[in-house]
Amino acid sequence: MKNEIKRGVVRTQLALSAFSLAILTTAGFEMLPASAQKTEPIKSALPQSAITDLMWSTDLDSTLAQAKTQKKYVLADVYTDWCLWCKRLDRDTFQNPGMMSYLKKKYMTVKINAERPNGGKEAAEKYKVYEFPCILVFDPSGKLLGKIMGYHKPAEFQKALEDLIQHPPSDPYAS
Repeated sequence: MKNEIKRGVVRTQLALSAFSLAILTTAGFEMLPASAQKTEPIKSALPQSAITDLMWSTDLDSTLAQAKTQKKYVLADVYTDWCLWCKRLDRDTFQNPGMMSYLKKKYMTVKINAERPNGGKEAAEKYKVYEFPCILVFDPSGKLLGKIMGYHKPAEFQKALEDLIQHPPSDPYAS
C-alpha cells in the first residue's frame, strides 16, 4: 500500500515537472534574442546607404501641423515604458530598413508616452487609447483615420497601414 502511494506521488510530481518545463520552454521562446527569431524584412527600393533611422517627434500637434504643409500622413506610436510589445515593435518593425524607407516616404512619425503628463496622457484619453502598443494614423489634413492595435511584423504592419488608409473604419476611435 505504501509503495502504491509513493508511486502515485512520484507520478504526480513527474507530471507537474513536465507541465512546468513545457510552460517555461514556451515562454522562453519569446525571450530569445532578436537574432534567433525570424522577422520578415520588407524590400526597399532605396539603396542601403540612403536608409537612416526615422525621425520621431514627441509633439503630436506640431507634427500634425507640419504634415499639412508636407502633405504626409502622420503615424503616432502610443506606448508605455512597461509595454514589452511596444519595445518589440520598435526593435523589429520600426528599425527594419524596408519599413523605415516606407514610412519616410509617406509619413511623419511621432511617439507618445501614454503615461507622461506633457500631453501623452491627454492624447491617450482624447483618442481613446487603452491598449498598447497603439498606432494612430492621421491623414494629411490631421483627421484621425483609425488605429492599429498590437504588435505586427514589418510586412503585416505595412499591409495594415495601407488597408487603414484605403478603407478607414466608420468610427476611427474604435479599437
